[in-house]
Amino acid sequence: MPQAPPFITRFLLRLRRWADAGWSNSVVFGWGLLQGGIFPGLADLFFLPLALARPERAYRLALVATAGTLIGSVVLYWIGAEALVLLEGPVARFFDFSPDVFAEYRTRLAQYGAWAIFASTMSPLSTKLTSLASGAIGVPFAAFTGALLAGRLTRTFALAWLVRHGGAQAVARWTHVPPA
Repeated sequence: MPQAPPFITRFLLRLRRWADAGWSNSVVFGWGLLQGGIFPGLADLFFLPLALARPERAYRLALVATAGTLIGSVVLYWIGAEALVLLEGPVARFFDFSPDVFAEYRTRLAQYGAWAIFASTMSPLSTKLTSLASGAIGVPFAAFTGALLAGRLTRTFALAWLVRHGGAQAVARWTHVPPA
């Protein structure tokens, strides 16, 4: 197997020091919160490297990352729900949407909206727009939260499983840095 470039090896060793400093949970939670609600970017930006640095913590970091993104997304959902007043009022009149059209959308979203939200969490794309739109269009809060939680847990636990069952060892072989 070809050897990793030296900067990758140095980066992995630095990640281990950061993970051992005791603030990895805070960083993963904070980034999840900011990414779920404000900043664009991958939700797994800190979770995955820190899990690779300390694979024994992968599942705990998956839970922490999920909690952060869930809270950030729920905030966006409520912002979208507040925007619903504008959508049903002046914007609806401008585009000639009747209250019946909104009622039809809500019925359809109550049936299928959770699947769309779940699918959005599986992609590497941000769920910010999905969260805002879910609130604005009126996806039921329980369906939104359940689908978001199920999707995020599925994604982060699948990544944690990969880290624990081969990913961390593959990185250690490639960088010639012994596993943690």
